[in-house]
Amino acid sequence: MDKRIRSPNYPAISLPDAIARVTTLYRAIHTHAAPREVVAKGMGYNTLNGASATAISALHKYGLLERSGDDIKISERAFSILHPHTSQEKAEAIRAAAGEPALFAELAERFSGAIPNEDLLRNYLLRKGFAPAATVAVIAAYRETSEMVEREGAGYDSGQSTATGTAPMENPSTTHHNLQAKNLVVGQEVGRQIGRYDFEDGGFVKIVASPEIGTEDALTMVETIVELKRKELVARQARMTREAYERREAGESPDE
Repeated sequence: MDKRIRSPNYPAISLPDAIARVTTLYRAIHTHAAPREVVAKGMGYNTLNGASATAISALHKYGLLERSGDDIKISERAFSILHPHTSQEKAEAIRAAAGEPALFAELAERFSGAIPNEDLLRNYLLRKGFAPAATVAVIAAYRETSEMVEREGAGYDSGQSTATGTAPMENPSTTHHNLQAKNLVVGQEVGRQIGRYDFEDGGFVKIVASPEIGTEDALTMVETIVELKRKELVARQARMTREAYERREAGESPDE
């Protein structure tokens, strides 16, 4: 018997990606109910196809869309994220959206605290019957979603000290470090993480895109940037080789 978890149990895209798409949809139809074809075009797709249907399904799984008869409209949860009255409302709506998919709620309960590394997540998913190829997309979506919840939670928590009107005393010796931490949070909110690879020595490579850019568009641009960068490196190496050759021909030391 095939025990593999099917798509209804988890969204195919991350929550940041889903919010970017519902933002585009809101600009197109606002809070009006519309047929699936109109919703697909409002999200930026040319027609209702496999990709747009998958995106619509993911938004439903996060609770960002809801049915209105035979049509679809943006949910109250999505509206709380796009136009919140307070940072608390937005943070709570994002946390609720992240916990809506059954698999994500299960992973959050199983691995409470810090987000586990990819090997641990992959092993857990494989033991639950996921195909190895499917784990890549699931892990990426879960990590991006979890990181967004952490960012929003940090932003909300940092504002609670002044909510009661009693700001905590601050040690002058730690002011500089606190300012750095606040700037780090602000910097994280500028974009959303598309992917990350951690090296054994502690280094990492991370891809970040602005919220309004979809994951597919971001990855396409990353491929373009990588191709251009490789050509630049090849050209630089060729130039360095040529200059070294010219120095040798001129009788100069290669290090001069």
